[in-house]
Amino acid sequence: SMRRSCVLLASAAVAATRGGLLQHLQQSRGSTLKNARRALSEYVYHARMMDYYAQNDTAVCNEFPRARFILMLDRKALVSVDKETGETHLIEMDYEVLKNRLEEWGFELSLENSVFLDLQKAERRRTAEGVEEYEGVFGTALRSAATPPAGSPVSIDAIREEMASSFNGRFMDLRRAMLVMRDEQERNRLAKLQSLSSWSSSFRRCPSCGGALIRRQSKTAAECPSCRKHHYPTFSPVSITLIRDPADTHALLVRHRGSVPGVFTCVAGFAMTGETLSQCAKREVAEEVGIEASWIRQLDVSQPWPMPDSSLMIGHEAIANMNDKVQVCPDELEAARWFSRAEVAEALKRTEEDPHLKGLPRDANLRNDLLYVPPQGAIAHRLIKQWVEKDQTKRD
Repeated sequence: SMRRSCVLLASAAVAATRGGLLQHLQQSRGSTLKNARRALSEYVYHARMMDYYAQNDTAVCNEFPRARFILMLDRKALVSVDKETGETHLIEMDYEVLKNRLEEWGFELSLENSVFLDLQKAERRRTAEGVEEYEGVFGTALRSAATPPAGSPVSIDAIREEMASSFNGRFMDLRRAMLVMRDEQERNRLAKLQSLSSWSSSFRRCPSCGGALIRRQSKTAAECPSCRKHHYPTFSPVSITLIRDPADTHALLVRHRGSVPGVFTCVAGFAMTGETLSQCAKREVAEEVGIEASWIRQLDVSQPWPMPDSSLMIGHEAIANMNDKVQVCPDELEAARWFSRAEVAEALKRTEEDPHLKGLPRDANLRNDLLYVPPQGAIAHRLIKQWVEKDQTKRD
């Protein structure tokens, strides 16, 4: 079993006892732990440890029962939501707490259904000199084995709700959680959990020879024992573009077909083979709103996004002529309009005051009115906010 394999790995690796990862780093670098850490910035130290964990199954197995965990069930994240402010955070817990609670609900906590996500400083772990050590952060992704039959008085949603209550939280749809969580680190961890758990559960055979793959315990790679090829999780680059006019007083925002009413966002689309991201941004503007952007600039804003599959969204800014006729692509958009900075600022303010969009219009006639922009967890929110606040920066 997976658990037995980890025990064997642990017992076979004397260097992988408490602090074993760092001891290995000492040996490979020919230096002591103390000197190795002092010689590097915290960021570099963290980056090298992350790389080591990604490649070392023994280190992952040994850290697993000592780590902290986040949980996802049926693509729903376990979160806490402040009743007054609506602030949403992932619930993080120790191994023993999660293991015991899951067993009460018929689930098993194992490396098979878990992903190594991150390392974070731990107040509870300190060196003899009082320096905080790092602890692992894992994510566990579970699926309900079965749902109650049709006509049953018990619903799967009710069962999930009761289970979440036992953790003093709630299960929130993955997309919604990504949109409303303010903390970028939490969003990135959740995106990584979904992307790697999906990849590791579906990518099981070698595309070259068809042999069964052996996955790293971190779920960051897989190796084919037959042809010795290594395979890594892939993601798709996506351009997302804030379109403005040359005078920088108006922005062109769009509302996608089938999206919630009253919410406008930026133009976005997947990059195609053989084109740059800037070319992708310009093409997507042309395809979706039927105008040609005269200027494209890539911004220092990006976001991992795990839906529908793993992608990386990269922010752009474009300039287009307001006099050019907007011709929406009917397959993708329901509306596209130029809005003044004041109109966008009002929608932005409403969104920040109501991040869960509880005030969405019920009147179908208002569906194409600019009432909200995407919530704070979306890269579109940041692009729009940067553009709105740019005018204030100029005045200051």
